[in-house]
Order: sequence, then C-alpha cells, then structure tokens
Amino acid sequence: MAALNEFIDSAKVYQLVLERFEGGSTTGVYSEKGRQEVNPSIDMNPELIELILDLYNNDEDFPFEKMQKFSITEILNYLQATHRYYLTKKLPEIEQSLVHIFSKYGQSHQLLASLAYFFNDYKTKLIEHIRMEEKELFPYISTLIQISQKPQEDTNVASINAAFNLSKFMEVHSPIEDELQEVSELIRKYSGNQSMPLPYKIFLNQVELFEMELRKHAIIEDHVLVPMALEIEKKLLG
Repeated sequence: MAALNEFIDSAKVYQLVLERFEGGSTTGVYSEKGRQEVNPSIDMNPELIELILDLYNNDEDFPFEKMQKFSITEILNYLQATHRYYLTKKLPEIEQSLVHIFSKYGQSHQLLASLAYFFNDYKTKLIEHIRMEEKELFPYISTLIQISQKPQEDTNVASINAAFNLSKFMEVHSPIEDELQEVSELIRKYSGNQSMPLPYKIFLNQVELFEMELRKHAIIEDHVLVPMALEIEKKLLG
C-alpha cells in the first residue's frame, strides 16, 4: 500500500509540474523511475523536470548546483510559466471551491466570512507580488541574458544595474506563502475535534497544496535563478 501511495503522490506531483505548460500533455511512456516522460510538445528539458520533482519530494538536502547546470533561460521560462499557472488556474480553482462552500452553507458557518476576507486579501497580495516580479525582476534578468549573449555590442551594463539593483531587490523580496498557513489554522480551529465537512476538506487540501507549490517556487527563484543572474551580472560589470 505504501508503494501505491508513493506512486499516486509522484504521479500527482508530476501532473502539477506539467500543468503549467500550455498545451502540455501528461500522456506518454513511463521512465525507469516510474514517471511519465515529457511530451515532445512541451518546451522543457526532461532532466530539469526530474530535478524539480526531486525538489518537490525533498528540499532539505536538495543539490541546487545540479539545477544550475541548465541555462538560466530554461529556469526563467519555468518560473514564468508557473506564474501564469498560478494566476489562470490555481487561484481560480481555489476561489471556485470557496464559492461552492458559500453556496452550500450560506451564512450558517461563521468561519466563511473570515475565509472569504482572508482569501481575497491574500489573492490581491499574491497578484501584486507576481506582477512586481514580472515587471522588474524577470525583465532585468532577461536583459542580462541578452547582453551576455551579445558581448560585442557596446551596452552600458552599469547604467542598467543602477536602474535595478538585484541584491537590494532580494533584501526586500519577502515570502508570500507563509500567510497561507492562516487558512489551515482557521479551518482546523473551527472544526476542532468535529468531522470536517467535505467542501472544507477539499478547500483545505487545495490551499495546503498551493502553499507547498509556492514554497518550491520561491526556492527555485532564490537559490537557483537569482544566484545565476548575480553571476552573469558580476561578469558583465567586470
């Protein structure tokens, strides 16, 4: 049974990773590790996906240097696809579950008002967080990549760096996933020792899974993407 549960969990995590690529398919043959091979239509290195899956399974002893062997463009593309996935799929799914709870219980549960307020507030913060990265962090890294690929061009890297400081950005780049723990605490506190209604269980499962997703996403940003970008920046600035 343990092996079966491990297989189901692995397959579920694999699907989570592939879902963020538009047009991606989870159909295909299984690798020797029991995971489906990446569909050729997905523009993603299969080795990188294997490493991301390893990160999902264990991030305490994860060898970040192995992920840094891939191009920074591949890492950036993955993170941008993840942002789209969160905004167009995960957030709407969680929101729909909350709407379902309201339609089923109405005002009979005092927990609902707190959940609705918290989720709307968190959704706003997350969208702002993502938009800030898409507007400042990712374009700057893309510029670094372009300049590094065309060293013959006379580009003033120092002026670009003055407009956006990567190190200072990371100093104020606060985690956004921690606040999701409050949802779990709210629901569990409300339920106490009573049996939790199914719609709440579904909602709680979605939130806890999304919290895990955000933590892995932040790890790749902070420990893989940014160090790679800093290395390029350092070389360009001489």
